[in-house]
Amino acid sequence: MRRENKGAFLLIIGVTLAIIMISSGKVSAQSAQEERRIEQEKRDVLAETELQILKGEKSLLFDCGGWVDYRYDNYTDDDNDSSSADTLDDEFSADVRLWLKAIFRPAADTAYTNEHSLYVRLKNLIIERRPGDLAGGYDNDGPHLDYGYLVLDFNPLWFELGRRYFSVGRGIAYSNVNDGSAVFLELEDLSIKGFFAHTLPHEDNVDASVPGWDKESDRNFYGLETSYNVTENHDLYGYIVVQRDDSGEDPDEPRHNYTYNSQYFGLGLEGAITQNTNYWAELIRQTGESYIFDNNQRADVDAWAGDFGMMYNWDVYSRPSLYVEYAFGTGDADRESVTDTQGGNTQGDDTNFLYFGYLPAGYTLSPRLSNIHFIKAGAILNPLEKFRFFKNFSFGVDCYRYFKYKEGGGIYDVDATLNDTDIGFEVDLTLNWQVFSDLKCSLQYGTFSPGDAYPDNTDDREEYLYTGFTFTF
Repeated sequence: MRRENKGAFLLIIGVTLAIIMISSGKVSAQSAQEERRIEQEKRDVLAETELQILKGEKSLLFDCGGWVDYRYDNYTDDDNDSSSADTLDDEFSADVRLWLKAIFRPAADTAYTNEHSLYVRLKNLIIERRPGDLAGGYDNDGPHLDYGYLVLDFNPLWFELGRRYFSVGRGIAYSNVNDGSAVFLELEDLSIKGFFAHTLPHEDNVDASVPGWDKESDRNFYGLETSYNVTENHDLYGYIVVQRDDSGEDPDEPRHNYTYNSQYFGLGLEGAITQNTNYWAELIRQTGESYIFDNNQRADVDAWAGDFGMMYNWDVYSRPSLYVEYAFGTGDADRESVTDTQGGNTQGDDTNFLYFGYLPAGYTLSPRLSNIHFIKAGAILNPLEKFRFFKNFSFGVDCYRYFKYKEGGGIYDVDATLNDTDIGFEVDLTLNWQVFSDLKCSLQYGTFSPGDAYPDNTDDREEYLYTGFTFTF
């Protein structure tokens, strides 16, 4: 649906300014981590619309489209206790995203060949949860501005301003949709990125013990990342991210300080060992300051994290991709909660890795990379590629084995309370079928079996099931 007129361009700007003024609501899913996983999967698919190439001879070009996702999520024994009623059993949702992209190119008779662009995406999410009295019932999040940013291209230097997805490295230390700006410099073998970002209005605080934590996060992020092409197949990168917490309490609580300031120093290497074998490795050092809840004393943050993996793309029938990954995040032996000040560090240095990014770690347990390390092995293939109608059908399986980093500390799942490193294992299955160019069907199933870190009353198997349809236009 292409439009190439100035009136449409002005309409895009007007809609953008109007939507920015709309306050956005916040929908609570099964957990903040589960909500982040689902949203991240949607962002990865919708990223293609940001990269849309507009063709035409005019200096002002437009394209627009939509994305509608209907999904059903089912949770069984999410508290690992089959004898008690689940807080959330079922979740039905309809997610609508409308996007517009405009590109301005200078006149053909000028020497200036760079192009500037504007990308806007609106979001409206409707959710129905059951049982309604426990899970929250019906909620409508939106409409509000999902993305809205301007790209100014002055090759080899360009700028991005507005609401967009910011990240560094593999996105573990920091990655999220925030309001801010970024500057990029691309040279022959070297690239440099610097940015400033701020949490969105009405965003929940990662620390749920802060009075008024819901919709009251106020954090600033400052980052610098550089990447160097060592050889044709290997890239070395490093970054620094500074996070400053300006969140307040509501009501004010002068007896306790909840401020959490942190810095992240990342070093990574990624590339190809052979034509079919890719690898990645990233190590993260975290420093900063947190507070001990009981005595309100300041503590130094001293934490580490890492992510290492390899993928082999097998050139045989069904084109299977085989991969293995190991990731870890340090923990604190006296922490009950890996995110909160209350129930957090009680003495000495805070060695818990608390971050503001995301790393996929399973459908069912879906833990944060805090006081945990895990091994993942999996495969994805196209078993029906010889059948034309199922050419774009894929099947994947992932197996996880989870362990505590410090056996005495807690993890993101608060039910793992025993002093034992064995968290358990999980198996995930994924089916994706691109039926037509504008219709995709998906199914995800995960089952988590708790280990010895769970007491007898909360060590029942947990299951997750998702099925959905996605339409694009």
